[in-house]
Amino acid sequence: MNLNGTFEVRWWWRDRPVRVAVTERTALPAARRAVAGRLAALRTAESELARAHRAAGRPVPVGPLLRDLVAVALGAADASGGAVDPTVGAARLRRAAVRGPLPVCGAGPGPVGRTADWRAVTLRGELLSVPPPRWLDLGATATAYLAQRCAEQVAVRHRTGVLVAVGSRVAAAGPAPDGGWPVAVEGGPGSLASGALVTADGHRADGGGVRDPRTGGAPASPWAAVTVAAPDAARAAMLAVAALARGPDGPEWLAGHGVRAWPVARPAVLPQPATRWQLAGHAHG
Repeated sequence: MNLNGTFEVRWWWRDRPVRVAVTERTALPAARRAVAGRLAALRTAESELARAHRAAGRPVPVGPLLRDLVAVALGAADASGGAVDPTVGAARLRRAAVRGPLPVCGAGPGPVGRTADWRAVTLRGELLSVPPPRWLDLGATATAYLAQRCAEQVAVRHRTGVLVAVGSRVAAAGPAPDGGWPVAVEGGPGSLASGALVTADGHRADGGGVRDPRTGGAPASPWAAVTVAAPDAARAAMLAVAALARGPDGPEWLAGHGVRAWPVARPAVLPQPATRWQLAGHAHG
């Protein structure tokens, strides 16, 4: 039990912290099971997505979870004008620092193409087509969508306030405790009463940060990271990722959406000090 009368449990999932908190103690076990179950189901979605990649553009049937995750990702691409492009996964694979499966991707690095173009992906009902060289990476919105759906489901079924956080994707539903849910965000608010908070980072050391779909590289944004508050976690994720991916235009674009945001400025690049070898070379030049 926390000081504000809430009850919570925490664990790690794929090197990301997971936090589930409720206002009604009896709802905590069910809330944990709901979140753990949704996260475990991602393995099936990843297998289905890998099959879609291997089909090389032929439509393949997918389950409800992957269908929803792809629909959310394509919706984010449309709403952001292509700045949040799930087919940037090809560039992410090429730049991966380590080998092995990528979150919500389903396959390791391989011979993939260079062009990001989300419009080439089609989802008709439960038939998904991913033509090469496109390669889907749903990480920008997938865990945000799951956190939001879990929070809403637990709040309705168990009549409790609930907060679900998976990594930097945080969603709340139902009545919040007095003072709101405490959250730790660099430069951001100390609490969340409702809605969602999502932080996007453009320069993660593991290569999993935001990519510019035009280049496949880190975006040329004046921000190193940005946290966005919105009523829905998937929308907050779209806005935060797009604000970085749009580079220099990102801050003005985000300001036009009327949401609260907390950016972290990129540190200034200082000239490197001369080394002893450089000084010696200059002296004898």
